[in-house]
Amino acid sequence: MKQTMKRLSALLLVAALLALTLGACGGNDKPASSGTNSGGNSSTPVSNTGDDNNSESKGNDGEIVTLKVWGFTNAAPNADQINAVAEAASEITRKELGVEIEMTRNFDPEKMNLAMASGEAWDLFNIHSFPGGIQALVTNGYASPLDDLLAEYGQGILERQPEAVRAGSTIDGVLYAIPNNADSARAAGFAMNKAVLDELGIDPAGIKTWDDVHDVLVKVKEGRSDLYPLVPSWSNGGMQEVIPYHNFGAGGAVLEDVFTDSTEVVNLYATDAYREFCERMYQWNKEGLIMPDSTTTTDNMLMQTVGFADYENIKPGKEIEIKKAWGIDAVLVELTPPYMQNAGGGWCIPESSQHKELAMQLWNLMWTNEELSNILINGVEGTHWEWKDENKDIIVAPEGIDTTGSSGYESLDWAWPNCRITAVWDGGDPEQWDKLQEFCDNARISPANGFVFNTTSVMNEVTACNNVVTKYNVGLRWGELNPDETIPTFIAELEASGINTIIEECQTQLDAYLASK
Repeated sequence: MKQTMKRLSALLLVAALLALTLGACGGNDKPASSGTNSGGNSSTPVSNTGDDNNSESKGNDGEIVTLKVWGFTNAAPNADQINAVAEAASEITRKELGVEIEMTRNFDPEKMNLAMASGEAWDLFNIHSFPGGIQALVTNGYASPLDDLLAEYGQGILERQPEAVRAGSTIDGVLYAIPNNADSARAAGFAMNKAVLDELGIDPAGIKTWDDVHDVLVKVKEGRSDLYPLVPSWSNGGMQEVIPYHNFGAGGAVLEDVFTDSTEVVNLYATDAYREFCERMYQWNKEGLIMPDSTTTTDNMLMQTVGFADYENIKPGKEIEIKKAWGIDAVLVELTPPYMQNAGGGWCIPESSQHKELAMQLWNLMWTNEELSNILINGVEGTHWEWKDENKDIIVAPEGIDTTGSSGYESLDWAWPNCRITAVWDGGDPEQWDKLQEFCDNARISPANGFVFNTTSVMNEVTACNNVVTKYNVGLRWGELNPDETIPTFIAELEASGINTIIEECQTQLDAYLASK
């Protein structure tokens, strides 16, 4: 009896201590009263002036929680302008969720990886350009599972995004990222400077084939010696893809053509499509149609300064996006029709976040609140843009400000959760978001859509093959290397590095995935 009473007393003591511990710690989204939590996210005590019925969903107990948001940009960000945008956005999020935003934006993969690897307490993280993509995030334990969070706090996202778009962001059936509501499908071809076409008397309606593009580049070389006919899309030989393969992100393992029903995994660099592309670019390079040093340039904005054409993703609204970025009117030449293969990019909630529930609520608000989305994408009203008229559906740059970055807030609409609820810039198509939806709805869906290759068992081979790709691919794509001489060596080194082992493993996993559908 005494032993029983002792055990009972011990159990009661443990229960009491546990209750005290839980009471002191509070929930995941209730910062300590000191105003600073272990993750580095601050909180400021304020009076709760919002709807009392919302206090539990906000999870702030009358305190404003600071959520750290890591966005994406193509240019060096202006911290003062970003802070001004974050403060304007926080005026909305404080009222709606009891949170405020601390924001940074970056495009450096090394800094992105360091931020994740060091366990910095970011609450929302844009994964565009993260090395290794969603697979690397999950393998390294950087990304939080989202299924339960999305079901409870992401109803606005679920109502607006088809499940097929999220399929490529799942690993072993678990969702870890959510693609943006932007161009989940893509077409591909060229952007060309319209003013130059007009000056040279070239009708863009007649540019439909590779040969047509070649003839235009020749005329530009002859008529505008101050411009390079073809320049990289971004630094170091960046190029938007025009070959419609499904990329599994593993040293060259792909489906060769998503417009067929084939699910055979092959080596991209051994395909006829790759060889023919490299042969064309080699010929163009010899003719002087390509910017010298394309593979080593550090300039991300060549079309704004020295270029006539570059390779581009094509979608409704792309012209106004180019106008904002480069300050030129562009003509788009589509050579590859729309298709979708595992809509990438998007955002995740890092495992290091101390406020995962609030982070999902903020994410959902970015998807559903037009005013918030407009601020994050376009900046502060009166500083970066203003309404064109009382209808408030078209925005223009304030007097004295252009849209090529001089305002200090360079932004990319597709890099934010939901650009489709924002205003359209003056000069764009008022119906561009409806047209973008139709564009995506009608795109060809890859037979491997939703499959994510788990490279864990072949990681050594993937690393070795990626090193080989780095050695040859960019030089071949920009015509600096002779494909007849280089591609056989390229393929031999890939095979020696294990590309066939990668393909075999990828095929096995893909077949199993397709059989399970």
